[in-house]
Amino acid sequence: MTSKHTSWLAALGFLRIALLGLALVNVLLPLIGIVFPLEAVEHERNLWTVMTTVVAPVLAPIFVVVILIDYIMSRVRAADADGEQRALFVSIGRIELAVIGISLLFWVPYFVLLMS
Repeated sequence: MTSKHTSWLAALGFLRIALLGLALVNVLLPLIGIVFPLEAVEHERNLWTVMTTVVAPVLAPIFVVVILIDYIMSRVRAADADGEQRALFVSIGRIELAVIGISLLFWVPYFVLLMS
């Protein structure tokens, strides 16, 4: 990585990177569960089954809302900033919208099928 990329990642911030990474892992968990199914005994649930069928769907709306709040805050910061700072916050907003879009594209059909 060049120093420009390193400084850009540092400007992005650890908490924001962790939030976006966890949201993407939340999308990947059920996909990994489909590719590598682990069968539980008839009336028992293993940790993997609970993570992919209970925890991941519960966390999906929480991640979307928290990332949306962070997107709003990055838009506010972009409105107040000039030059390089403004470009940074605009790009952060685009990344957050992309992660929200990926999450919605994955989880909305799940919840539609669940509610019907």
